[in-house]
Amino acid sequence: MGRAHVLITGGASGLGLGCATHFRRLGYDLTLADVDAAASERALLMLAALPGPGSLRVQAVDLSDPASIATAAESLKARAQPIDVLVNNAGIYPPALRRGNAEGHELSFAIAHLGHFRLTHALWPLLESAAAARVISISSLVQRQAHIQLDDLDWRHRYVPILAYRQTKLACLLFALELHRRLQAAGHRISSYAAHPGVCRTQIGRNRPRSAQDNAWQRLATAALATGLSHMGQSPEAGARPVIAVATTNEFPAGSLVGPRWLNESFGRPVRIALGRAARDPTSAAALWTRTEELTGLRWPL
Repeated sequence: MGRAHVLITGGASGLGLGCATHFRRLGYDLTLADVDAAASERALLMLAALPGPGSLRVQAVDLSDPASIATAAESLKARAQPIDVLVNNAGIYPPALRRGNAEGHELSFAIAHLGHFRLTHALWPLLESAAAARVISISSLVQRQAHIQLDDLDWRHRYVPILAYRQTKLACLLFALELHRRLQAAGHRISSYAAHPGVCRTQIGRNRPRSAQDNAWQRLATAALATGLSHMGQSPEAGARPVIAVATTNEFPAGSLVGPRWLNESFGRPVRIALGRAARDPTSAAALWTRTEELTGLRWPL
């Protein structure tokens, strides 16, 4: 029987790399799925220097691009290695000026929600071939302040970056909850969880997409975001603890949102987190799922 295999999107830096560090030490086979080839190679070198018997691989994927997702999924399926843990982690902080992917969807939503919806669907055969796979969707403590605009998911009418970010992170949580509901109803052995890292030092601010059209205030705000998120909060390895807890233990029931305990979920040991108002409404999760199927043209076997 082979080692357990984990695939982490956005695994080359930040929280994704923090997760990968834990899984490496735990002996998992690791696949880092990332859009940044140079960062992926640096991450591989760092992980290879850590003790751990598992294999290390990189899979290029741009989660804003459906064709790239399809290509990555075909490559992974050709390898035919079951996926025991899928960590849907990749994401961006929305740019100051609204930007869409090639389909016109707001970029952070296209990557973190639509992209992971497509990728999870495409990798379903590899998840089903594992003994009891776990799908972990990364949300955020901002889910408490978020709401879903089903009539304008792409922020075409009144784009506000922080509100777009909150909606995207809520969408990731609602995906995890609705996937859990469907899996439970089907009696499926795959389980779905959500996790968030609290306040965690990452490169999400430094990697925020910039534009030549950004004004002076927007450039200043981006610089402040980059500095703050690079230096404030716990380390990515500490932020990864909720992910590791739901991936490797049976402490939390499927369908849980797990995050840090202390200071308004900023840091501390992993605990089950209360859902915000929007996430407590199962009709919102179901409606978002239906709308996402319409946007992607995908139907699930659930």
